Parts: sequence; C-alpha cells; structure tokens
Amino acid sequence: MRKFFVSVILVLPILFTGCVIQPINGGPENVVSLPTSSAGFDSGESEYVGGYTIKTLDPLYIRFSGVVEQQALEVVVDENGEISLLHIADPIKAAGITTSALEAEIERLYVEGGIYKNVSVNVTMTAKVFYVQGEINQPGQFPLSSGTTLLQAIAGARGPTAFANLRKVTIVRHGKVYTFDIKKLEKDPSLDVKIEAGDVIKVWQKMF
Repeated sequence: MRKFFVSVILVLPILFTGCVIQPINGGPENVVSLPTSSAGFDSGESEYVGGYTIKTLDPLYIRFSGVVEQQALEVVVDENGEISLLHIADPIKAAGITTSALEAEIERLYVEGGIYKNVSVNVTMTAKVFYVQGEINQPGQFPLSSGTTLLQAIAGARGPTAFANLRKVTIVRHGKVYTFDIKKLEKDPSLDVKIEAGDVIKVWQKMF
C-alpha cells in the first residue's frame, strides 16, 4: 500500500506538466518577427482570415488565373450589393462578405457552371485605401499614400486607445493575417512595414 502511494505521488507532477493552460491570445513571445517587406511575413490569427468585408459601391478589381481568354475586370458593387460577371447570367451577391469569400464563390460558379474546368480568382480593392479597426481613436477608411507604413497608419488614425494591446496589431492582406509588435517597431523603425491597398489593420484589446 505504501508503494502505491509513492507511485501516485511520482506520477502526478508528470500529468499536471502536460496540462498547463496556455493564454488564448498568446504573449509577446509569440509575436512574429517584423520583416520590411511582405515576402517575409508569418501568418497567424486564423479566426480573422478573410480580408476586407465588401460594401455597396465598393470598386473591385477581379483577376483570373488558369484561363487565357478571361480578362481582368474592374467592377463596382451596385446599390443592391451585387456585381455582374462575364458568362454568368445572374448577378452575384458581393456586399456583406469578405473578398476571400467572393473569390471562392466566383470560382465555384465558373467551375460548377461548366464555363471553366479550373480557374483561380483574386479580388482586391481598386481604390488605394486601407482600413484601421479595433482599439484606435479614429477607426475607418484612409487614403493610401506612397510609402505609408504601419506606424504612420496608426498615427493617422489618431493613435491607439488606452485599452490597446500594442504587442498585438494585425494586418489582413489577401486573406492572410500577419501579427506585429508595435513596441519593437517604435524602438527600431527599420522594422516598420509598408501598407498596401486594401490592407485591414486591427489594434487588439489588452487582456486584463
């Protein structure tokens, strides 16, 4: 019996070691390194993948890969939230979904409709703007100037609120999410990244 209790005491620490609870949002040690170009970005925050949510009257640029005869299109989402495409009879609902969701829907319609056997679609905003969301004093849409960086974009939105987590600022670009530590960028501006048209910047809230 004594041997049994000794065995239990030895096994318990091992079991608890494997059950350490990790924070949901991670800590500063999980923030990706900060490249100066998008080629080196590491993605994360999969729950936020999808990119910009399309609205009525938004201008869209639609590119097709895998088909020779289909040219790129510039369309505007109409007041009903729809767009019209070549070879597809009915209008397509665009407003209220993300650019990534619209890409998937267009691909599905072309393939299932027997128009193309295989096609890859890329949807971007034609207007040169970016978006700032979350814990920021002036969230919204902003015109993109040549050379605008992440630090400049946040400053242009009147800076972060008192509840902002500057260790966790994300950029959604082409359906992928990239995480940045603003504190590191402020210490070393050479690590700052350039903003591209259609980028969605989100400043997250502190975990209290």
